Amino acid sequence: MRKKWNDLPLRSFFTGTIFTAIGLVAALSLLIIWGCVSFRHYLLPDPDGIYLTVQETYANGTVMTSQHLLSYDEPLQELPTIVAEEDGSLITDAKPEVRYSIQKLEQSVAMLTPKRRLAYEACGIIMAAAPAVLSFTAIFLCSTYFYRRKLEQPLRLLSGATREIAQQNLDFSIDYDCKDELGALCRSFDQMRTTLLENNKAMWKMLEERRLLQTAVAHDLRNPIAIIQGYTEYLESGLEKNTIDRIKASRIARNLNLAARRLKHYTESVRTLNHWETVEPSRSETSLPALAAEIGADFELLCSQNGLSFLMTANLPDVSIQVDSALLYRILENLVGNALRYAKKTIRLEFRLQDSSSSGHILRITIADDGEGFPPEILKHREKSFSIHGKDGHMGIGLAVSTLLCQKHGGTLELSASPEGGAEATITISV
Repeated sequence: MRKKWNDLPLRSFFTGTIFTAIGLVAALSLLIIWGCVSFRHYLLPDPDGIYLTVQETYANGTVMTSQHLLSYDEPLQELPTIVAEEDGSLITDAKPEVRYSIQKLEQSVAMLTPKRRLAYEACGIIMAAAPAVLSFTAIFLCSTYFYRRKLEQPLRLLSGATREIAQQNLDFSIDYDCKDELGALCRSFDQMRTTLLENNKAMWKMLEERRLLQTAVAHDLRNPIAIIQGYTEYLESGLEKNTIDRIKASRIARNLNLAARRLKHYTESVRTLNHWETVEPSRSETSLPALAAEIGADFELLCSQNGLSFLMTANLPDVSIQVDSALLYRILENLVGNALRYAKKTIRLEFRLQDSSSSGHILRITIADDGEGFPPEILKHREKSFSIHGKDGHMGIGLAVSTLLCQKHGGTLELSASPEGGAEATITISV
């Protein structure tokens, strides 16, 4: 019951509190008034009584007076009379002149002792003031109760949360288990904090990847720059000493040209990565078997041109999927391009369609070769594979682009060692 009471909306909770207070004020006021009336009755036993004074004047001048205590609700059957005797004989002459006077018993407060009179008058003041005093007290208690029960804790939590966010700290939570409007506000605020935290983590991850990419680029640029610098110093020294013949000069020129091409390749790779970071998938309905057959035919041609055999496994149902074909082809092109550089005899391509209760259908594609496999450094830092440069100055930009595009298509890229030996890359995308 307490939980249900605390979970009431603010308006219902406030209305219930007010009506409860009104009921208590009315009950206490009636109780106080009843108590004061009872005490006054104790001080003055018959406050509803009256004194009836009868005064009879006879012809002979005789005056007889008597008082009778009556009640307002007591029926008066007949007026009291006074029977007077003179010398033991009944006066029978003309009827006397009779006068009646009434005095309320309340007017006899002056007959009470000072202490009782003060108590009697105090009861009257209390009966008049009690409802007002109780009403003001109820208003104060209701406002205090409403604030402490419904406002104090959520306001304190929200105020502390804003201070934490102002200090750029998002690693906290707002725990307020209530189903009213402020509880919904606290949950929305905590959801906003969670979203900000995730966005910050994604931003820091992106910045870290940028930093690692810049480090990799700087590292890889060092070699061709050093080569160019060494050859230019060698040419300068040889020309001064006239020790360079035409054959050496031609060989140096070819090496300088190769180094320049490598520099161009690095800068083009970085530009390509920056371009793909802004690309969003454009899904369209495509036949899965037809798409797999088209991709397999293209890569089979590439393998034959490089003197490699191509094996493809695609036991796929005849269904249509929602996929960005150009983006998927770009991912596979990068991975197959890596396999072409390292494979000895064979490249394998496998397509599988899986069901996932949370993400719907998942397309799983595995590219494997029979080369030496990924270096331990790449497998160890597979989430930062673009920071590891391979042989021939290859930076792994293709792996970075493939990882980025898989994430944009709701999937992942996993690097591992093939059970048959060599490297194996597996992509999973939501289709």
